[in-house]
Amino acid sequence: MTQAINMPRVEIVGSFLPPEELENALNEKIRGNLSDADYHAVEDRVIDRLIDREIEAGLQIVTDGEMRRKSWDRDFWEGFEGMSRERIDTGNIYQDDILRHDLLRFSGKIEFNPAHPFFDKFVHMQELTAGRAEVRQTIPSPGQLYMRMFLSSNGDPGKFYATPDTLIDDIVEAYSRTIAEFYRLGCRHIQLDTEVWGRLSSPEFDRMLLLGGADVNEITRLLLDLINRSIATRPADLEITFNIAANEQAVPRWYDEKELANLRLMLETIDADAFLLPFEISSPEAINALRWLPAGKRVILGLVDGSLPNLESVNDIVTAVRMARRYVPMEKLSISPTCGFKVRDRERQGLNYETQWTKIALLRQAAELAAE
Repeated sequence: MTQAINMPRVEIVGSFLPPEELENALNEKIRGNLSDADYHAVEDRVIDRLIDREIEAGLQIVTDGEMRRKSWDRDFWEGFEGMSRERIDTGNIYQDDILRHDLLRFSGKIEFNPAHPFFDKFVHMQELTAGRAEVRQTIPSPGQLYMRMFLSSNGDPGKFYATPDTLIDDIVEAYSRTIAEFYRLGCRHIQLDTEVWGRLSSPEFDRMLLLGGADVNEITRLLLDLINRSIATRPADLEITFNIAANEQAVPRWYDEKELANLRLMLETIDADAFLLPFEISSPEAINALRWLPAGKRVILGLVDGSLPNLESVNDIVTAVRMARRYVPMEKLSISPTCGFKVRDRERQGLNYETQWTKIALLRQAAELAAE
């Protein structure tokens, strides 16, 4: 489908809710009734159909819905050399099922892995799209990895990383080479997902860091430098999108001065090509913060809540787009959900597989109404 240049492009954050077929297959695999090979065959079928439906919905850039992932971040990190994941059973005193918790383990230096499993998965996606759409690879940002280690160690990554003095350099090298390999395989769109920046915009999170003796400004500078160094050597035709709300629990609302100051710092400092920014549709005045977006950068406005089934007003979405047009040319403007659809409590929230497609259709309707 050809996208008119006089209307915003509709995009997605990345993850989709799995269909019932995949959930049933996973349960059968856990019970020992389905082999790994048979389960992966179900995954392949589900992803194949997902791509078809994404294209039918008018999406020009598609993902695999993160259907193969158990964790949006740890699945990627355990593909690095020197990192692995250990599952700990924590018992079932107050519930019927045994609870399990995944822990990151460090066996050595964090390094690029030429056999990272995400590479084969990307190639498979390229084959499935067959030129019908472009593929976006979503991965957790390097800053997300550092902060996971920082918080898990109470501010001292040296507790479980043998060479803490080289940690930042090791992360930069591993990410830079991984991004280069994705490019070699044909990837032209990489999205760095993080919840850390959204949390740093929260006064409560700042207070937690301060109570632990951390210097919030120093951490912020470190994260900005880490991100920029990790993407500094990318080819000119590789688009890096920075997504600051990796899940529904870390969506900043830009209500106060601290949040807006962090947003400005991010937009003016991070050397990404595009930013995926969630906005509260009921408070569109926050969109005026786009005045800080550097010229030539793309912005993807998160305008519908990916974690709730209720539908936003199409007129409110159109109003938000028109406000954004004061600062961003239409060819640099996209609209999307605020977060991925694979939310943690979807049953309690009332979400189902079809909800996400209704949300995408709503965005498409708004884009057409906002056309100039």
